[in-house]
Amino acid sequence: MKKYKNANGTGSITKVKINRTNPFRVRVTNPVTKKRHSLGYFSTKKEATEVLNKYFNNPYNLENHRIKFKDLFELFKNSKKDIVAKNTLDSYINSFKRCKELHNLVFKDISTPILQNLITNLNCSISTKSMTKGFLKIFWDYAREIDILEKNRAEFINLPKETEIKEKNPFNYDEIEKLWKNKDIIWVKYILIMIYTGMRIEETVELKKENVDLQEEFIHGGNKTRKGKNRSIPIHKDIVEIIKELCENSPTDYLIYNDKWIFSKKKNENKPLRKNYFREKFYKTLETLKINKHKTHDCRKTLATLMSNQKINNIVITDIMGHENIATTKQYYIQTDKQKLKLSMNSLNFRKTS
Repeated sequence: MKKYKNANGTGSITKVKINRTNPFRVRVTNPVTKKRHSLGYFSTKKEATEVLNKYFNNPYNLENHRIKFKDLFELFKNSKKDIVAKNTLDSYINSFKRCKELHNLVFKDISTPILQNLITNLNCSISTKSMTKGFLKIFWDYAREIDILEKNRAEFINLPKETEIKEKNPFNYDEIEKLWKNKDIIWVKYILIMIYTGMRIEETVELKKENVDLQEEFIHGGNKTRKGKNRSIPIHKDIVEIIKELCENSPTDYLIYNDKWIFSKKKNENKPLRKNYFREKFYKTLETLKINKHKTHDCRKTLATLMSNQKINNIVITDIMGHENIATTKQYYIQTDKQKLKLSMNSLNFRKTS
């Protein structure tokens, strides 16, 4: 091990004997605790010297220099809890949870490619990926404020582009049957409700019990389009008992609730579940049941496809889906069965009969 001698108190550069890409180690001494801290390993002595000089030109907190992602988040969270709204802080916490693979990494060592890989491979919607990227940018800005880094590496994350027409991926019969076999799981109940009603995620979590007519077996209301806001959805006979059970058990005004809530603490909050939390539980439930990946919107596409394949009247389809016209349903929601296409094609008569 070769050591390059510097004046006392100005740190040291050591070339380690182990054959490695970055053999030059830079270390400095904390003037308060007298502990030695590593500033990292570098490929050349010149690069190591630049890092050492930069440190002494602008000394930073050595205790934070090798801090892990999860530990820095605790500092970040504490710094924000009195200056941002509770919903914003909750959003930061949920985004942090989605970054699980970063939790035990030294923050300063997390590169842009690592961040890009995280965002690209997240099993969530593009809006959730965008929200996670936003959190990372704010988090990296905080790291700059406390002199851990000089550059915000999260700024260079690219979000994947969404296709103009989203892929149609309805649940198939086998997947629906598997859900029914696990109907005692409350999150499975929620997924079945979405499939059988075609409600959007925001409509599902915001559905109030007062808008569920158990006597007539209809759900009233919705959102997004003019027609969607004023629609009535018939409750299919298969899910009537599930709806009744949830109406009886929900401790809030809303049909959908978190069964892990401690009711005595939550009864005064009376708020709907957050969409992002619902999505996370949706994905986790499908993963646990070993059901292929689906987005929450696939539940809605499933109903549209089944209604179309089973010759339900177009007016009925648009009324239940809350669309202004059948073209929207066909373009974005209905997956036509290939066998059905083949049979239809073969039924055409291209030749004149004698």
